Amino acid sequence: MQAAAKTFMSVKHIAVAGASSIPSKFGHQIFAWYLDHGIPAIPMNPTLSSVTVQKKEYDTIASPSKLASPKDTSLSVITPPAVTAKILKEAKEVGVKAVWLQPGSFDDEILNYALEAFPGAAVGGYAEGSTAHEGWCVLVDGDDALAAAGRNDETKRQVDQGRASATGFADTVSTVPPSSKGRKVNAPPKKRLGSKQQIVKTNRHEPTRRSDRISNAGLKSEGSAQLPAKPP
Repeated sequence: MQAAAKTFMSVKHIAVAGASSIPSKFGHQIFAWYLDHGIPAIPMNPTLSSVTVQKKEYDTIASPSKLASPKDTSLSVITPPAVTAKILKEAKEVGVKAVWLQPGSFDDEILNYALEAFPGAAVGGYAEGSTAHEGWCVLVDGDDALAAAGRNDETKRQVDQGRASATGFADTVSTVPPSSKGRKVNAPPKKRLGSKQQIVKTNRHEPTRRSDRISNAGLKSEGSAQLPAKPP
């Protein structure tokens, strides 16, 4: 099953059947997982024209037949078993590359059909390799599958670039000349300080004469010893 999970994540596009705007639903959480990993997933839901995930709206497609490039698409399925059966048959007809059936989206008959219809490219059930208690799950096993497919570095780079662009950091970085690496950029030049007497005279809050800076109580002035008491 690890090989099938690797195949699933290796495909260029990923669609999510059962995508939802409701955060408590797995159709929402799994769609968000793909986005968080830099994968521009395609939401599939025949009852909704769009879904909102992470405060952004995404147009949906109704079925696998509406995929622009089904042969370059994996299908993540989070639907009731009766719906899953129809989706899998249509996905097979249009040439979808691989499928991942979430726990609760299938029964034994549907899982067996998926394994036969998508040989070496169907993920689901309790086959060895999953660390999830309820069987193979994108939220639990997805990271390992991405790593096996060699997409970890790629997706991390896409996420970092997206965050940098959103914060404006990318534009700032692009304007830094190569020669400035390792030092501060546009830092104001340091002013050279003059003698101690000059510093005293230019400070409005300090007396201009050294002797005036020593209190009558005999306190230490800056850099001077305590004054001796007056002789009797």
